[in-house]
Amino acid sequence: MRIWRFTRNQLGTNTYVVSDDNGYGMVIDPSFSDMTEVLQLIAKESLHILYIVNTHCHFDHVLGNEELRSALQVPLLIHEQELPLLLSAHEKALEWLDLVVKTSKPDGYLVGGDVITIGSLHFTVLETPGHSPGGVCFYCEEEHTLFSGDTLFAGTVGRVDLEFANGPQLIRSLHEQLWPLPDETLVYPGHEDDTTIGEERAVNPYFHFA
Repeated sequence: MRIWRFTRNQLGTNTYVVSDDNGYGMVIDPSFSDMTEVLQLIAKESLHILYIVNTHCHFDHVLGNEELRSALQVPLLIHEQELPLLLSAHEKALEWLDLVVKTSKPDGYLVGGDVITIGSLHFTVLETPGHSPGGVCFYCEEEHTLFSGDTLFAGTVGRVDLEFANGPQLIRSLHEQLWPLPDETLVYPGHEDDTTIGEERAVNPYFHFA
């Protein structure tokens, strides 16, 4: 697996480009409004992007959805419970970052247990609501890798004081979906640095509740 991370918006949101060794890939959470740098990487590495996916649809994770979808002509996939957040993201982007962006309906919906295949890699969709109603993580078992969005960070978890958030639901998501994963699982979060499930099991007070 090859992973490139971009952190370009004012809120420090991570965008990931992921591919197998043959160049088949996907983009996770296009988080800034000008995706030129991502598109240049895709061209330079001769990547064949198959999907754009959102772990959830808070505005800072979807700012580049439309530019990237238009440029690559590939489907955008989200959890259906995130649709209201996606369709209002342009308003939040203008309010918080003074950015004018376009948001529109996705091409398809993700549900727990779905498997996204990009070449030789397989990502299972884990439903992890709590930070937002339809938050998901993407878990690649063969590579022991998890893209956790804002469900799990190094040492903490996503905020639950936002509209539509639910703290007890987030703890249930940790317990039911992430706690069972192997300690060696690498975690690539929506903000800040990488971690592992084992590290979070040892030190994360929220994860410990699981």
